[in-house]
Amino acid sequence: MREAIILAGGLGTRLSKTVSDRQKVMAPVGGRPFLAYILKGLKDCGFRKVILAVSYLYEQIEEYFGSSFEGIDISYSVEKEPLGTGGAIKQALSCCSEKTVAVINGDTYFSIDFDRLYKVKEQQNAKIVLAAKKMPDCTRHSTLNISDSGKIIEFSEKKKQKEGYINGGVYVIDRSVFLNTPEGKFSFEKEILEKITDGLFAVREDGYFIDMGVPEAYFRANTEIPLIFGENTFKAAFLDRDGVICKEKHHLYKAEDFEFIEGVPEAIEKLREDGYLIFVITNQAGVAKGLYTEEDVDALHSFMLNKLSDITHIDGIYYCPFHEDALIPAYKKYSPDRKPDDGMIQRALRDMKEKGIEIDLKSSILFGDKLSDIEAGKKAGIGTTVLVRSGHKIDESTSLPDFISDSLTEFVNNKGGI
Repeated sequence: MREAIILAGGLGTRLSKTVSDRQKVMAPVGGRPFLAYILKGLKDCGFRKVILAVSYLYEQIEEYFGSSFEGIDISYSVEKEPLGTGGAIKQALSCCSEKTVAVINGDTYFSIDFDRLYKVKEQQNAKIVLAAKKMPDCTRHSTLNISDSGKIIEFSEKKKQKEGYINGGVYVIDRSVFLNTPEGKFSFEKEILEKITDGLFAVREDGYFIDMGVPEAYFRANTEIPLIFGENTFKAAFLDRDGVICKEKHHLYKAEDFEFIEGVPEAIEKLREDGYLIFVITNQAGVAKGLYTEEDVDALHSFMLNKLSDITHIDGIYYCPFHEDALIPAYKKYSPDRKPDDGMIQRALRDMKEKGIEIDLKSSILFGDKLSDIEAGKKAGIGTTVLVRSGHKIDESTSLPDFISDSLTEFVNNKGGI
């Protein structure tokens, strides 16, 4: 029976601003913990027993997964104090019965053929076989010098190197390599991988790979990993900009005038954690009136995205610069993108479809501070619409929106998503 150890004890310091209240492997991806996808991948490769090497906030993992997940038996190797990658593996091996054990880093997903790794280990009588991934930019990673036979000649430290093979964080090991290792805390990479002079091999794999330990990669993982498992239907949150995301300021276009409404970045991330894709849809009649340019709008949105980059991510921004009463001739026309029409929503749907993603509008939500926002959502068939008080003065007697709330922040915090 194939057994695997998953290293799930990291502090997640690189994701601390994005996922601050949970263990790193519990970071939500497509509305479920990242670890769930690692387990699904192992199940598909024939694994039926997994040992989770845990430490920091391990109770969250145990509460969610318990002793089994989709037919995989789960046990826990709990570190009383952090043992490093080497110490964690050595302790977890006491829960294993097989001579050969797979080891997986809990903050990466690498779609590989485990049969190839096990075969190379047997054919080469190898001590350790790891999965190597060719990367176009290896700046963040140590690179591997691999012979034609697959033997690893050396590890190169992180340096400014463009293309090369990196350690993908997936191993098949002979447990005997841990017989003469130190007790307590030590590094698997430093004390074992970089010191083995014989019996260390790599299998070059070209499957999907992501290290989700940094925010930019984590945000990509939210759509890319579910797609790998055939989960191509997502719900979405459509947000007006002024009065919903940022404070309403007449014809805002300067970065120095931009202010988030309190708690909005965190509220957006809560929506993402609940499985929503995020789209901004905003009328920008100031372009048509000659008050600012499309370049100004793009610059402001770049500024906004940069301010959000450590906390959350927006999947698409759409704006309409056209108006039938425009002063600039090039923008003087009717456009189906201009709310209360739903053209911007339809554009988002088409763009996602090109990526293989379907948006379930009935499960989606729209936030706006004007009735024209709500009308656009209703026209598109969005299931839930919320009119907020944080922007323009609203008519509280209207029955058009499904909910009226003080702000995006208030609604999300009180509802916990939808």
